[in-house]
Amino acid sequence: MKKNRSCYHLSILAAGLFPLLAGCVTDQDFRGLELQVRSMDNRMVALENNVQELQRGAGTSVEVMKKQQAGLSSNVDRLNTELLQVKGQLDESRHRYRNLQEENQNLQESLKGIQQQTEQKNVELQERIGSVESSTSEIDSRLSTVNSNLVDMKESQAQAAARAAEQARKKADAASRSSQPHEITPEKTKKTATEVKAQPRQEFSSPEPIKSKSSATGQKMYDQALDLFKAKKYKQAQDLFSEFIKKNPNDDLAVNARFWVGDCLFNQNEFALAILEYQNVIADFPNHAKAPAALFKQGMAFEKLQDGDTAKIVYKKIIAEYPKSDQVEASKKRLEELSK
Repeated sequence: MKKNRSCYHLSILAAGLFPLLAGCVTDQDFRGLELQVRSMDNRMVALENNVQELQRGAGTSVEVMKKQQAGLSSNVDRLNTELLQVKGQLDESRHRYRNLQEENQNLQESLKGIQQQTEQKNVELQERIGSVESSTSEIDSRLSTVNSNLVDMKESQAQAAARAAEQARKKADAASRSSQPHEITPEKTKKTATEVKAQPRQEFSSPEPIKSKSSATGQKMYDQALDLFKAKKYKQAQDLFSEFIKKNPNDDLAVNARFWVGDCLFNQNEFALAILEYQNVIADFPNHAKAPAALFKQGMAFEKLQDGDTAKIVYKKIIAEYPKSDQVEASKKRLEELSK
């Protein structure tokens, strides 16, 4: 750069000396030219400085641009990577979306099938409900008629049982006042006064006589029936006790079997029928230990039928006629309860 400037100065000097060579030059002219050369030299120096500064600035700008370009390249690479990841996620989401659409379609088809089946079953169920309601209405009507008839029958049976109990009481009173043997004719089985007299008056509540004259077959049937009763199979026990009585009417265990038939009916809530069965024991065997027990169960059955007045009469009869029986204390307690 300095070499260029020297050449430039020489060219200026040559240009300034050319007029001198051409003619006479004064000192003043020479000084003027010298001043011009110096001025131009200063300008050249300033220009060189500016050029250098421009070069330095240009170099700095290039480096900055290079750095910026490198940063931009890094950002572009990072953005490309992120873009690839986003594209991968987008593809995966699209795949899942398609799967969900297929599953949704399958579910809709399944729901349609289920809905159709449900509607069909609902129609069938409504038809069945209608049929059941019709049958229920008919059954209710029949039950109402049966209940009405049953109430009438129970009332009639209770009244008949009460009358039979009173008649039995009168017969027992007459028998106790009379010193002559008499014959008792019960409803189902007939026994002479001699047979009744032969039976000792038992004042205990054991259901079985001490000695039984039953046959092996009869004893087995009786035991089976008693086991059924203890197992609460009352209907089966009732049938077997009834069969025992039919086959062994004069057996020592017949009176107990009749009592158990009454208990079977009682436990099946057939209270009116139970009263009648207990009455057979009372009428046929007034001196048997089962007589006061049957009377007490009669009183309880009358209570179940909401006939407390008749129940009181029965309990008082036990206290008066069987004062040493095990049922006396229980009868007194029932009378206290009924009198409250």
